[in-house]
Amino acid sequence: MDTIIIIFLLAVIALILTYIYYDRYRKEKKNKDPRAYIDGLRAMLDGREEIAFNKFRDVVTEDSTNIDAYLRIGIILRKYGKVDKALQVHKDLTLRHGLDLEDKRRILQALAEDFLLLNDNPAALHAVQELLAIDAGNRWAHARLLKIHADAADWDKAYEVKERLIKLDGDRSRKGLAIYRVHQGEVLFDRKEYHKARLLFKEAINMDPGCVSAYIKIGDSYTLEDRLEDAVAVWKKLVKNVPESANAVLARLKKALFDLGRFGDISTVCEEILEASPKNLEARLALADYHLKKGEQSLAAEHLQSAIDDHPDSYMPVLELAKLYHAGGEHKKLSNLIDLLKSRREAIEYPADTGRQNENPTPTVEDDVLMGG
Repeated sequence: MDTIIIIFLLAVIALILTYIYYDRYRKEKKNKDPRAYIDGLRAMLDGREEIAFNKFRDVVTEDSTNIDAYLRIGIILRKYGKVDKALQVHKDLTLRHGLDLEDKRRILQALAEDFLLLNDNPAALHAVQELLAIDAGNRWAHARLLKIHADAADWDKAYEVKERLIKLDGDRSRKGLAIYRVHQGEVLFDRKEYHKARLLFKEAINMDPGCVSAYIKIGDSYTLEDRLEDAVAVWKKLVKNVPESANAVLARLKKALFDLGRFGDISTVCEEILEASPKNLEARLALADYHLKKGEQSLAAEHLQSAIDDHPDSYMPVLELAKLYHAGGEHKKLSNLIDLLKSRREAIEYPADTGRQNENPTPTVEDDVLMGG
């Protein structure tokens, strides 16, 4: 009987103590003023970080359970270059017990950002991996993981992460993977494993027919194996499939065709480029050079003149045409070309809308403000 009474009394005491602690907790929560936190958020939105920092500091002094305020203090510290202090704030948060999943996610993200800014990629990698362990579909974490692997030139892992990112985005196209295949191929290319490298470059082109670097590298690998015909074939494919990027291989094509004794083929290549892009300067100059080498000065001059008309800011076609006129003794045409150059120079130095009389215009109010007046 005495035992039952003792148990009953202990139960009553426990209830009383629970009530006291609960009542105190409730009053403490009730007495916490949210205005400082709200003012901090407003100041942060308005770009008044110093005020926001002070408000959030007041908040955590009063309420150490406000994780968001701590995180925002860290963000402000990071913004003003005090990344080490931001890191310490975020590290301290990881020691808290009873954090919910969202708080853990935000803390790990903040840590990863701190470590990345401090160029501590191994620590950033660890934080990102922890974040993915609790939130496997976190796009931000995948994007940062991709950057970490890319910075480390770990293209195999970067490819895997990019694949997951594409799935997360619901993208059915594999176009975004092409450049990572190219990087994987470049590793093999540098090891002189050209055949294996080409397999990856070709896979990149299948993913993205406009992947210029893949065409270039395939041709370069063939060149290093003395397979110039194959190199020319793949570079011509680039000209056909991605004519706007043909300039990337034009010099290579000229040299390869010359070495093969087929320099005449360059005219066909240039015509194809100009058909797709009539104002392509490099193709026009290459075509002019081709006709000049054949002794067809008039055709070369026509192409150079077209280049001058299409690219008034470029001096290259003007200089080439001047050389042609000088070699041919066409002094009148050379004089006219020099006059053209002079008029263009004056047009650049003294635009028509300002005139020479405005070389030292009266400063405007805007100018005065910009000069600190």
